[in-house]
Amino acid sequence: MNLLFWNLNRKHLLNELCALSRQYDVDILVLAESPLSDVDILTTLNSGQKRKFLLPLNLSERLSIYTRFVRKSVIPVSDSVGIAIKQIVPPLGPDFILVAVHLPSKLHLSEIDHTMLSVRLSEMVCEAEQRVGHQRTVGIGDFNMNPFENGMVTADGLHAVMDRKIALKKERTVQGKARSFFYNPMWSRLGDLSYGPPGTYHYPSSGQACFFWNSFDQVLLRPSLLDFFSDQNLEVVTRFNGTNLLKENGQPNKQQFSDHLPIFINLSLEEAA
Repeated sequence: MNLLFWNLNRKHLLNELCALSRQYDVDILVLAESPLSDVDILTTLNSGQKRKFLLPLNLSERLSIYTRFVRKSVIPVSDSVGIAIKQIVPPLGPDFILVAVHLPSKLHLSEIDHTMLSVRLSEMVCEAEQRVGHQRTVGIGDFNMNPFENGMVTADGLHAVMDRKIALKKERTVQGKARSFFYNPMWSRLGDLSYGPPGTYHYPSSGQACFFWNSFDQVLLRPSLLDFFSDQNLEVVTRFNGTNLLKENGQPNKQQFSDHLPIFINLSLEEAA
């Protein structure tokens, strides 16, 4: 099961999307800030291909989702502005819950705004899990927060931890209530010693505190999916099919491509078939 997310920053990157999806054999493609029409994307992605991409029902603004599964395998669970929650029933392996996310930019919201949005997102995820009847949940998208920010780590928020062993405890009790963990492998993608670039988005602000590199684009996994995930199967994509998304200085080439780098994840769900 191959999932890819890319915030296109309103760039017409149709050929790049096609090359990227084919190189990574993408099953589910999630886009944010896409200016491309569904017709153009589907026509290009499906040209000469046996397994066709389809457009599942998606009422969420700010996100575009395309899958290579028949429509009955993608069941809408909950949609909101910038949040799309689907139950995915693949031909092999267990079903899972996909939470696609594009939260508002830091240019328009404060940290407390993002924290409260994360609380609401967490509530939506828990409601979806109760409705579907399990916690095989993967979140992917542009959270517009770093892994260490309050909305990502607080118990009432997404409760996403950096340690797989801690995540495998499944939950902890905070103020008398059990709060489920997410595992956030993007912690290991911060800084120069990560597998790839120091983040997914580069922004040299003029304020007192500047991280320069941020990991706004993230993948979150519930503990029940960790048996199907290896850390090596998560990639911040910088190069594909001869295309380099970075400039010579190692920063995203936002003039030619997007200011965000794509993220790719493989889940070996077929092993549970």
